[in-house]
Amino acid sequence: MKPFFLVFLYDSHKGAFLIPYLVCLVLCGLPLFFMEVALGQFMSKGVYQVWNICPLFKGIGIGQIIVNIISGWYYVLLIAWVLIYMVHSFRSPLPWTICGQEWNSPLCVPQGARVLYDANGTVSPALSQSANATGDTVWQHFVVNGTTDMKGLRSSSEEFWLNNVLEISPGLEELNGLPWHSALALFVSFALVLLCVIRGVKSVGKVVYVTATFPFILLTILIIRGATLPGALDGFLFYVTPDWSKLVQVQTWLEASFQVFYSLGPVWGGLVTMSSYNKFHNNCMRDAVILTFVCEGTSFFAGFAIFTVLGHMAYNLNVPVENFAASGSGLAFVVYPEAVSYLPVPQLWALLFFLMLLTVALDTQVHLHSCLVVCVLKDVWRPPFVAFEVVMTSLQDHMPSVVKRWEIIMKIVYSCILFLLALPLACRGGIYLFQLMDWYIASFSTAAIGLLQTVAVAWIYGAERFMDDIQLMMGRRPPYLFNVLWRYITPVLLLILLIASLLTYEPPTFKEYHYTSGAVAFGWFIAIFWFLPVPVMAVVQIMKSSGDIKKRLKTVCSPTSEWQPSPRDLKERYHTEKEAPPRSSSLCSKIRGC
Repeated sequence: MKPFFLVFLYDSHKGAFLIPYLVCLVLCGLPLFFMEVALGQFMSKGVYQVWNICPLFKGIGIGQIIVNIISGWYYVLLIAWVLIYMVHSFRSPLPWTICGQEWNSPLCVPQGARVLYDANGTVSPALSQSANATGDTVWQHFVVNGTTDMKGLRSSSEEFWLNNVLEISPGLEELNGLPWHSALALFVSFALVLLCVIRGVKSVGKVVYVTATFPFILLTILIIRGATLPGALDGFLFYVTPDWSKLVQVQTWLEASFQVFYSLGPVWGGLVTMSSYNKFHNNCMRDAVILTFVCEGTSFFAGFAIFTVLGHMAYNLNVPVENFAASGSGLAFVVYPEAVSYLPVPQLWALLFFLMLLTVALDTQVHLHSCLVVCVLKDVWRPPFVAFEVVMTSLQDHMPSVVKRWEIIMKIVYSCILFLLALPLACRGGIYLFQLMDWYIASFSTAAIGLLQTVAVAWIYGAERFMDDIQLMMGRRPPYLFNVLWRYITPVLLLILLIASLLTYEPPTFKEYHYTSGAVAFGWFIAIFWFLPVPVMAVVQIMKSSGDIKKRLKTVCSPTSEWQPSPRDLKERYHTEKEAPPRSSSLCSKIRGC
């Protein structure tokens, strides 16, 4: 249940990831994506109001608001890291390409160095060499206390990330204070997010045409340059060669499934919120199919940029690619910076790359139609912009007059609260807290929420009736295949995923650090906390209804009068037509007594 798609590619060893990932993408990701986009577009409301389709599950909307508050709290830290790299991109040479700086250890291996071992397995000064910034040959000697530990060698880019950007402490128990550069970068990050959202969602899509093409151009350049480096072929082969033994392991399929949730974005609430700004007659099925495969295909394409450079870095350290110590956020903040440093005028390319990261995070993940813009880097994070809008859109739906009057003040106060809460994450031990939250936020709750969504929409409300609603928007009914997926295949797979994830659970680790039982308990609290509103609100809705238990269940399982299309001219027609018997003899008919 790791947070980054490329980490999954790396940890699953070789190309075996692709088969289970495609299966989960088609059978779980696409159906849930289409369902959520249709829900938001039909009603033009946020994650809480759309559950007027089935009031029994209104807790799903509250849970999604909670998880976006948590995401908005800790994911802004990623923008802060980008800002730090942007500042350092003006330096020559780039500080993550050289050793001998205050944050480097004796085991630092600079860019371009080649570590060679003699017959006894020790490093000889005459066998390890690199070129410094002036082009002169310098010798590297990687011996500490008379021994050479291959695992102890680190590239200069990894040491820059761990020892300078993070100033990482030994563990979560040792936060070890707040570095001034991290605090400043975090403050600027929240300020930038606030400046973007303070004007509203519809004002940010103007840069789509620029930011939609630039990531692909830059990735292509990185891939071409990476392919020319020594060792790139090893990284390429490691990336595309399947390890068929992995396909019979449950963990491989679990990792693939959870990466679908994390990289594509269903069940988090962002798709519902962003699609609520679509035009009512937008072809949401076309968008769902195209964006699902293009975005995830771009993720696969981006992997070549990662693994060609990984192959070169492993070549320099003289270790196999599978033993190379780069994982987690290091794939974004170690390998990509290393990659851009091989280009001509590396300072310019580094600045452009991190500027791209920043604009993608701040400017373009606001409309569903601009999902293509961010598909390259959405696997690295889900920006706080979307998390911010999920919360604000839900508040606006619930109390529009109050939000309209105090919108700016509410956004400023909300940002200030999140900034204060995020300060511990910017401490020297904050990365351990970040990884802990990121691990558990995508735990069993994602599969549980997805399962309940399919049950509520496809069974209680009725898949055929929902397809009628989609026909009202698009002018034609979706293929019957989606009916089968929503009612049978997707929920069954989600149930299997939920059970398997609970049975195969393992506590998280970060590099060599193992979390304490108290930290693990906190992680489980996060995982359960955003799911808790589902059963609580189900009980509340039943208690609020009148009559005997059977009548109450019929009431909370029937859509309210607020479930209606957003255009005014269609509302009267919709309420008239929905009095007709539903086409399906689904569970919804039996529960509602239609």
